[in-house]
Amino acid sequence: MDRFNEILSIINDQVLLTIIGIAFGIQLIYILLFFIPAKKYPKAKKQHKFGIVIPARNESDVIADTVKCLLASDYPRELFDVFVVADNCTDNTAELARNAGAIVYERSDPDPKHHKAGYALKYLFERIMDEHAGEYEAFIKFDADNLMERDYISRMNDAFDAGVKCARGYSNSKNIDQNIVAGISGLWYIRDCRFASSFRSAIGQGTMLGGAGMMFAAEIIEKHGWDCLTASDDSEFTMRRLNQDKIKTMYVKDAIVYEDQPSTIKDTFNRYKRMAGALNSLFYTQGIKSFFLFFARWKWTYIDMFLTLMFIPVCVLMCLWLPIYYGYVLIYHGIMGNWEIFWTYLGTICYSLAFAFVVMFILQALLAVALEHKRLKCPARKMMPAVFLFPVFMIIYAAAITIGVFSKPKWKQIKRNTAKSVGIADAVPATEIAATDGGATPDNDGAPRAAADMPDADDVDGGSEKSDGNDGVGAE
Repeated sequence: MDRFNEILSIINDQVLLTIIGIAFGIQLIYILLFFIPAKKYPKAKKQHKFGIVIPARNESDVIADTVKCLLASDYPRELFDVFVVADNCTDNTAELARNAGAIVYERSDPDPKHHKAGYALKYLFERIMDEHAGEYEAFIKFDADNLMERDYISRMNDAFDAGVKCARGYSNSKNIDQNIVAGISGLWYIRDCRFASSFRSAIGQGTMLGGAGMMFAAEIIEKHGWDCLTASDDSEFTMRRLNQDKIKTMYVKDAIVYEDQPSTIKDTFNRYKRMAGALNSLFYTQGIKSFFLFFARWKWTYIDMFLTLMFIPVCVLMCLWLPIYYGYVLIYHGIMGNWEIFWTYLGTICYSLAFAFVVMFILQALLAVALEHKRLKCPARKMMPAVFLFPVFMIIYAAAITIGVFSKPKWKQIKRNTAKSVGIADAVPATEIAATDGGATPDNDGAPRAAADMPDADDVDGGSEKSDGNDGVGAE
């Protein structure tokens, strides 16, 4: 029995805890280097032409606001078009998007395995490349419920003009002050932007794409088409471009997009459970490949992206191995009467949990609010419940990831939060959308662009599953 316990101890102390320590240690370094500013791109010398793509499935509550918000951009109207692919919709998403000013294509595919944003985007880009070949220099992908600052396209144009071929912006939240759940979920993305993405940008390294507002050069689509068909297509896009094309995803801090955050524990849990399987598979394919490519190309981004994806199996380890192992150790030594060892282990567990919860989670969230309070669009004091309950979110995140890895969750319609934080009204022009009762479904042809001067924005994996892209990867 002693030999058995010794082997378990070696596996736990020298292997698994080392892996977990490396994963969290890198993120702790990013937090400690918070004072290093992200790269700021110079004003572009040329204004390039963009195609804006939005996958949408049954998004009648929000799609018109998103399209109109984009059309109110300060970027020259003749230099961008908005495309919406209404994917397997059973509502009037296509009609509302077309009336708001978008070029709309409709897709119907009875195969439930194809009900993912990747398939919707593949279809959309095939149509664009066929009907608008060579017209666009870059594309920006938004989700069906995003809002964005008026200068979003301009800031992405600055980065593109500086030579960036793939980029993500600053992920803010539409409804961060709706309730504690939405606040915590919003903080998840904000602290990722402020710590990990900001430092990576400062040292010229790549980051992981999030679903909202990802920009990429048209040459990538011309070469590959849309080749990312998993439920986590944006993370897959990051890894494929890095591994295959040596293209890093850069962070553009001044390109601000507002996402709709889930406002219930159920929706939050389902979001991460849904993406877990795809991200886990991505780690064992593109993630492992990135690890080995590091030794061939000697670029930190390859190891960094490997470690970012490694949070998925690390979550599984933490949820399965740690409770079983330490539970066994405490029970064994309690039965054997080894009380000194029992209390030593129990103390170590308590101190470790306290450090993780207080330093890695609460203080990280608190620092993020302190540093980013001007961008939160709500009083910092309203975020305090979310800050102190942030560790609860991490428990939910880890549990959802673990269950998702061992299951095949299907897409479910998530209720959209049409209400916005008070501060959003000042940042993004509001619009009055005429209510409709539905109506006939438009045909498949993209209608001519309508004049739309007025505007008004998660992770809809367009075609179906939500692509939570930083996908929510990693506890960065």
